[in-house]
Amino acid sequence: MSPSKPTPPATPAVREKIDLESHLPYRLNYVATITALGVTRFLSTRFGIGIREWRVLAILGYYGTASAADMVGSAAFDKATVSRAVSVLEKKGLIKKTIDPAMKRRRLISLTPAGARLHDRIVPLVRMRRRNIEAALSEEERAALSTILDKLKHQVERLLREEEEERL
Repeated sequence: MSPSKPTPPATPAVREKIDLESHLPYRLNYVATITALGVTRFLSTRFGIGIREWRVLAILGYYGTASAADMVGSAAFDKATVSRAVSVLEKKGLIKKTIDPAMKRRRLISLTPAGARLHDRIVPLVRMRRRNIEAALSEEERAALSTILDKLKHQVERLLREEEEERL
Protein backbone atom coordinates (compact mmCIF):
# COMPACT_ATOMS: atom_id res chain seq x y z
CA MET A 1 0.00 0.00 0.00
CA SER A 2 1.57 3.29 -1.05
CA PRO A 3 1.12 6.41 1.06
CA SER A 4 -1.44 8.81 -0.29
CA LYS A 5 -0.32 12.21 -1.47
CA PRO A 6 -1.43 15.07 0.73
CA THR A 7 -4.15 17.20 -0.75
CA PRO A 8 -3.04 20.80 -1.18
CA PRO A 9 -5.12 23.25 0.81
CA ALA A 10 -7.85 25.00 -1.09
CA THR A 11 -6.82 28.39 -2.37
CA PRO A 12 -9.37 31.09 -1.72
CA ALA A 13 -10.65 32.78 -4.85
CA VAL A 14 -9.86 36.44 -5.33
CA ARG A 15 -12.36 38.89 -6.78
CA GLU A 16 -9.89 40.65 -9.05
CA LYS A 17 -6.52 39.52 -10.32
CA ILE A 18 -3.64 41.79 -11.27
CA ASP A 19 -2.15 41.01 -14.65
CA LEU A 20 1.47 40.99 -13.49
CA GLU A 21 2.86 41.08 -17.02
CA SER A 22 1.28 44.51 -17.57
CA HIS A 23 1.47 45.82 -13.97
CA LEU A 24 4.13 48.56 -14.10
CA PRO A 25 5.38 48.31 -10.47
CA TYR A 26 5.79 44.54 -10.88
CA ARG A 27 7.66 44.91 -14.17
CA LEU A 28 9.96 47.66 -12.87
CA ASN A 29 10.73 45.63 -9.77
CA TYR A 30 11.37 42.48 -11.79
CA VAL A 31 13.86 44.19 -14.11
CA ALA A 32 15.57 45.88 -11.15
CA THR A 33 15.74 42.61 -9.22
CA ILE A 34 17.24 40.53 -12.02
CA THR A 35 19.66 43.34 -12.86
CA ALA A 36 20.76 43.49 -9.22
CA LEU A 37 21.05 39.70 -9.08
CA GLY A 38 23.47 39.73 -12.00
CA VAL A 39 25.53 42.52 -10.46
CA THR A 40 25.53 40.78 -7.08
CA ARG A 41 26.81 37.51 -8.56
CA PHE A 42 29.46 39.37 -10.54
CA LEU A 43 30.67 41.45 -7.57
CA SER A 44 30.57 38.55 -5.15
CA THR A 45 32.59 36.17 -7.29
CA ARG A 46 35.13 38.71 -8.53
CA PHE A 47 35.50 41.09 -5.59
CA GLY A 48 33.93 39.51 -2.52
CA ILE A 49 31.32 42.23 -1.98
CA GLY A 50 27.59 42.51 -2.62
CA ILE A 51 25.52 45.11 -4.37
CA ARG A 52 24.83 46.99 -1.10
CA GLU A 53 28.54 47.40 -0.51
CA TRP A 54 29.10 48.41 -4.13
CA ARG A 55 26.45 51.12 -3.88
CA VAL A 56 28.17 52.55 -0.82
CA LEU A 57 31.54 52.48 -2.63
CA ALA A 58 29.94 54.12 -5.68
CA ILE A 59 28.35 56.88 -3.57
CA LEU A 60 31.63 57.57 -1.80
CA GLY A 61 33.49 57.46 -5.12
CA TYR A 62 31.10 60.08 -6.46
CA TYR A 63 30.70 62.37 -3.42
CA GLY A 64 34.02 61.72 -1.68
CA THR A 65 32.58 61.74 1.83
CA ALA A 66 29.08 61.10 3.14
CA SER A 67 27.28 60.26 6.34
CA ALA A 68 25.22 57.10 6.63
CA ALA A 69 22.10 59.28 6.65
CA ASP A 70 23.20 60.89 3.37
CA MET A 71 23.53 57.44 1.82
CA VAL A 72 20.04 56.34 2.84
CA GLY A 73 18.52 58.74 0.31
CA SER A 74 21.21 58.41 -2.35
CA ALA A 75 20.97 54.66 -2.68
CA ALA A 76 17.27 54.18 -1.87
CA PHE A 77 18.38 52.08 1.09
CA ASP A 78 16.98 51.88 4.55
CA LYS A 79 19.15 52.68 7.57
CA ALA A 80 19.75 49.03 8.46
CA THR A 81 20.98 48.19 4.96
CA VAL A 82 23.41 51.12 4.93
CA SER A 83 24.61 50.20 8.41
CA ARG A 84 25.29 46.57 7.38
CA ALA A 85 27.08 47.61 4.19
CA VAL A 86 29.20 50.17 6.05
CA SER A 87 30.09 47.57 8.68
CA VAL A 88 31.19 45.04 6.04
CA LEU A 89 33.26 47.61 4.17
CA GLU A 90 34.85 48.93 7.35
CA LYS A 91 35.87 45.39 8.41
CA LYS A 92 37.43 44.88 4.98
CA GLY A 93 39.39 48.12 5.36
CA LEU A 94 37.69 49.70 2.34
CA ILE A 95 36.14 52.68 4.14
CA LYS A 96 36.91 54.75 7.23
CA LYS A 97 34.80 56.85 9.56
CA THR A 98 35.80 60.23 10.92
CA ILE A 99 34.07 62.75 13.14
CA ASP A 100 32.38 65.60 11.30
CA PRO A 101 34.10 68.74 12.63
CA ALA A 102 30.89 70.75 12.13
CA MET A 103 28.64 68.23 13.93
CA LYS A 104 30.59 66.20 16.49
CA ARG A 105 27.92 63.48 16.79
CA ARG A 106 27.90 62.84 13.03
CA ARG A 107 30.31 60.36 11.44
CA LEU A 108 31.61 60.95 7.95
CA ILE A 109 32.48 57.95 5.82
CA SER A 110 35.09 57.95 3.08
CA LEU A 111 37.07 55.50 1.01
CA THR A 112 40.42 54.23 2.18
CA PRO A 113 43.17 53.87 -0.44
CA ALA A 114 42.21 50.18 -0.74
CA GLY A 115 38.56 51.18 -1.17
CA ALA A 116 39.44 53.68 -3.88
CA ARG A 117 41.50 51.04 -5.72
CA LEU A 118 38.63 48.53 -5.54
CA HIS A 119 36.16 51.19 -6.70
CA ASP A 120 38.38 52.01 -9.67
CA ARG A 121 38.69 48.33 -10.61
CA ILE A 122 34.91 47.85 -10.56
CA VAL A 123 33.78 51.02 -12.37
CA PRO A 124 34.90 50.03 -15.90
CA LEU A 125 33.26 46.62 -15.51
CA VAL A 126 30.00 48.12 -14.25
CA ARG A 127 29.99 50.57 -17.14
CA MET A 128 30.54 47.73 -19.61
CA ARG A 129 27.65 45.81 -18.03
CA ARG A 130 25.43 48.91 -18.31
CA ARG A 131 26.35 49.28 -22.00
CA ASN A 132 25.51 45.60 -22.57
CA ILE A 133 22.08 46.07 -20.99
CA GLU A 134 21.43 49.32 -22.84
CA ALA A 135 22.40 47.70 -26.14
CA ALA A 136 18.82 46.38 -26.31
CA LEU A 137 17.68 49.98 -26.86
CA SER A 138 18.25 52.52 -29.60
CA GLU A 139 19.69 55.91 -28.67
CA GLU A 140 16.21 57.41 -28.90
CA GLU A 141 14.76 54.67 -26.69
CA ARG A 142 17.49 55.22 -24.07
CA ALA A 143 16.71 58.95 -24.01
CA ALA A 144 12.97 58.26 -23.77
CA LEU A 145 13.52 55.69 -21.00
CA SER A 146 15.59 58.19 -19.04
CA THR A 147 12.83 60.79 -19.33
CA ILE A 148 10.17 58.24 -18.38
CA LEU A 149 12.14 57.02 -15.37
CA ASP A 150 12.64 60.61 -14.18
CA LYS A 151 8.89 61.23 -14.45
CA LEU A 152 8.07 58.01 -12.60
CA LYS A 153 10.63 58.80 -9.90
CA HIS A 154 9.13 62.23 -9.30
CA GLN A 155 5.60 60.83 -9.27
CA VAL A 156 6.48 58.09 -6.77
CA GLU A 157 8.33 60.60 -4.57
CA ARG A 158 5.26 62.86 -4.67
CA LEU A 159 3.00 59.96 -3.70
CA LEU A 160 5.32 59.03 -0.84
CA ARG A 161 5.27 62.63 0.45
CA GLU A 162 1.47 62.72 0.27
CA GLU A 163 1.18 59.38 2.06
CA GLU A 164 3.57 60.60 4.73
CA GLU A 165 1.53 63.78 5.20
CA GLU A 166 -1.64 61.70 5.55
CA ARG A 167 -0.02 59.65 8.32
CA LEU A 168 0.72 62.80 10.34
